[in-house]
Amino acid sequence: MKKILVCVLFLGISAFGEVKSFVINDLILLEMPGKIVKSGALDMKSEQMIRLSKEVQPLMHESYQSKINEAFGLEKRVQKLLHQGKSKEEVKAYLDQIAAIKREAIDIKIDAYKVFQAILTPEQWQKYLELSGAK
Repeated sequence: MKKILVCVLFLGISAFGEVKSFVINDLILLEMPGKIVKSGALDMKSEQMIRLSKEVQPLMHESYQSKINEAFGLEKRVQKLLHQGKSKEEVKAYLDQIAAIKREAIDIKIDAYKVFQAILTPEQWQKYLELSGAK
């Protein structure tokens, strides 16, 4: 028999009372193309790969990741405060700060996505959309 877990993520507790980890999510799901690029399915030229490493990777690996790490630290702080019995009013400022940081992070991710799109030819972009299930 399969167990079906329904997680209440804002509390981090599953339907079975097991403590679960909080999940760091963006405001929207926007998959980055790393797996598809690495698969070779887009048949990218070396110049395109160099542009990816110079233009997209710094956005994702430095700017975006630093924002996500900042949000993670604040989320851990909120968890700790909630475990101490603090109310939602007492953690509201942290939640507002987390939301603002995640908004900045998704802006960076969108920028990286658009740079990726600009690096590809129109044919490669259509192929990417097909492979990613976006089309």
